[in-house]
Amino acid sequence: MEITNQQLETLRVERGRKNLTISSLAQQLGMSRYTMGNIINGKTNGLRTETVHKINSWLTANVHPTKEVANNE
Repeated sequence: MEITNQQLETLRVERGRKNLTISSLAQQLGMSRYTMGNIINGKTNGLRTETVHKINSWLTANVHPTKEVANNE
């Protein structure tokens, strides 16, 4: 399973807006900093469904309500 380019860009923007390190973002999402670093840097060829759901849940909870985040299910 993969996240969309829009989801990835939104994740990057929100990480910057909240001034989060990769480690702190990974901790909030419940995954390793290694995995989060690969996601942020676009170095994934596929993710576990559970990982994508964690990202979607975090984005839904943290993105401004007027923005839409595509759900790639």
